[in-house]
Amino acid sequence: MALELGPVGAYFGTAGAEVDLGKTLGGATIRIVDDSVDLKSDQYGTGVEDSIITGTNVEVELALAEITFDELIIVLSQAKFGTLLTGGITGESNVGTAMLANAKSLVLKKFVSGVVSTSAVNHITFPAAYPVGDVELVYDVDNQRVLKVMFKCFPKVVSANWGTATANNKTVVYYFGNNSVTS
Repeated sequence: MALELGPVGAYFGTAGAEVDLGKTLGGATIRIVDDSVDLKSDQYGTGVEDSIITGTNVEVELALAEITFDELIIVLSQAKFGTLLTGGITGESNVGTAMLANAKSLVLKKFVSGVVSTSAVNHITFPAAYPVGDVELVYDVDNQRVLKVMFKCFPKVVSANWGTATANNKTVVYYFGNNSVTS
């Protein structure tokens, strides 16, 4: 294991054709949290005898430093109208939107020697991520505006080699590295 420092590039969209979300400010934060339920018995009083994992929640949070209609459309899950110069984006309610059904691939690519790494070994992939906007745009003289976004990540079946000679299916919420490696 090596010491690590540095930013990542964030890419979002259809798997294999993700689009660069642009520069970030404040880094990217990945949260992988296991929920659990403690098991107890009268014979051991209030002490926990075991715990059972009941779920794993995965979120990726970042702040986009470049704010464009394209980024706003992604973060707010909205649609564009008109052209870049004459149009805008809608602000419709997303009530009832199924996040998993509308999730796309999110890939974080580490910077190595000052550039985004093209090696899958340096990538973290979230096959089914949905952006949840938490937009607060500050217009003042002292603060740079950023577009905060939190991606909720869901399990998805991914067919890959996973270190074997043949492709097989695994249900994953995320994976680090190259899933097509054969040994």
